[in-house]
Amino acid sequence: MERILNTQLGMFLVYACTGIIICVLFDIFRALRKTIKTSDILTYIEDIIFWTITAAILIYITFILNSGHLRAYTYIGLILGIIIYYLAISKFFMKVSVAILKIIKDVITKVIILLLIPIKFILKINKKLIYFICINFKNVTKIFKKFSKTPKQKKGFLRKM
Repeated sequence: MERILNTQLGMFLVYACTGIIICVLFDIFRALRKTIKTSDILTYIEDIIFWTITAAILIYITFILNSGHLRAYTYIGLILGIIIYYLAISKFFMKVSVAILKIIKDVITKVIILLLIPIKFILKINKKLIYFICINFKNVTKIFKKFSKTPKQKKGFLRKM
């Protein structure tokens, strides 16, 4: 009897930890949404990803620990883990994770801007080069048009010279 209670208490604690892990995952998604503005479609996709990961975690733990049996202590453990995390850790975790993600976003933005400087420079040079080629191409086409006239026109052209 004592062994069964120890096992059930252990599973209860594992489910409480699982509830905390699920809340951490949820807060990560929330922090990403606060840091990076996304469209509604991406939000729906993020929600589907979150619930898929959550379901996979719960199914895996249930089948590994409890052979697929759901007991009252599994639900109580999950709910207790969620409540403990939400009341004790969630606000602090959100502040820290949002701050860290903003720093990462700023660093990535600056790196991308630095990487784009040579590309902008090359495009600026190429724009001038393309403009130069186009102007000269117009002049070259005028010369070719002069020399590519029909044979009758060429004879008259040669006589005038």
